[in-house]
Amino acid sequence: MRLQHAEKAAGSLLGDTPEREQAKELIITEVERLHWRIWHGKVADAQLTLEHIQAVLPAFYGERGPGSNRPASRRLWTALHEIDRFLTSQSAWLTNYAERHRAGLRGGTALTEGAANFLVNRRMAKSQQMRWSRRGADRLLQVRCAVINGKLGSGLGHLFKAEADLASEMAVAACPQFLGSPLGPHTESICQPI
Repeated sequence: MRLQHAEKAAGSLLGDTPEREQAKELIITEVERLHWRIWHGKVADAQLTLEHIQAVLPAFYGERGPGSNRPASRRLWTALHEIDRFLTSQSAWLTNYAERHRAGLRGGTALTEGAANFLVNRRMAKSQQMRWSRRGADRLLQVRCAVINGKLGSGLGHLFKAEADLASEMAVAACPQFLGSPLGPHTESICQPI
C-alpha cells in the first residue's frame, strides 16, 4: 500500500509560507492518524481522515518540484488516491492488525506468499520435465491451504468415515493377530505390520 509513500511525501512538502507550514503539520498529523486507523481496521474513520487531508491539500497547488521531479504535493495526492482505492475495494476484508498482534497471531502473509511463489515458479519453469499447469498449481495450493487450516478434514471427513471403518474391519479380518488372536503360524508371514 501507499502509506509509506504518503508519509514520505507529507514530510517533503514545502513549508515556504506560514499557510503551507500549518497545512504541512496538519497533513503529517493526519497521515499518521490514517496509518493508525488502517492498522486498527477502522475503514470509515480512515476515509474521513483522507477527506481532511484532501481539504487541506489545495494550499500546495502551484508548488514546483526540485528539478524535473514531481512536486511532493502531487506524489502525496497520488498516494492518497491509491489508499482511497484500496480502502474502497478492500473495506470488507480489512484486518485489525493491532488486535491480531496483541493476540499473538500473524499479521501478514508475505512469508507464506513468498514460499508459494517460489515453489510454483520453480515447478512451472519450462526447464522442468514434469511441469504444473496453472490450473493444477492453483488447485494444489487450495488443497494445501485447506489442509493447513484444518478445513479439509472437517469438510470431507463425513464422506470417508464409512469407508475408513469398513477398511479397518477388513484389515482386522485379514490380519487377526493385531487383535491378539492369531489363527496360526501361517498368518505371521502374511500379516506383517507396515
